[in-house]
Amino acid sequence: MSIPATSELADLILRAARRLRAAHAAALDGLPVNPHQAHALRAIARLEPARPSQVAGRLRVARGSATEVIDTLEAGGWVARTPDPSDGRATLLSLTPSGRDLLARVAQARDRGAEGVLGGLSPQERATLTEALTPLTTPDPQA
Repeated sequence: MSIPATSELADLILRAARRLRAAHAAALDGLPVNPHQAHALRAIARLEPARPSQVAGRLRVARGSATEVIDTLEAGGWVARTPDPSDGRATLLSLTPSGRDLLARVAQARDRGAEGVLGGLSPQERATLTEALTPLTTPDPQA
């Protein structure tokens, strides 16, 4: 196999990422959340208790955009807002029991979607891909 030019390799990575995103979105079909809401649910679970600004940062969206998604998750009964004991003006987000149940279903759906795309790779190919992609996911300290 020939070594692709950097731009060709970047295009290949982007196409693979688009395919994974599409598979994840399709796997969420039938669940009461869309991919953005599922991503926010996972972010809240990782950060909880989380301030909305932390969730916005994790999602890399404006705070107002995160608030819309959080409002939807709260209206669905999957996220609860509580006052921040260290700052009476702030709120903290946490998953409700039904939010935890939904998070488990989202994780199963993501696994199904990923398996549909990556399932044909051998264990060696998965290891090689992991080794190659891991350094690319580390934030640039200069950014």
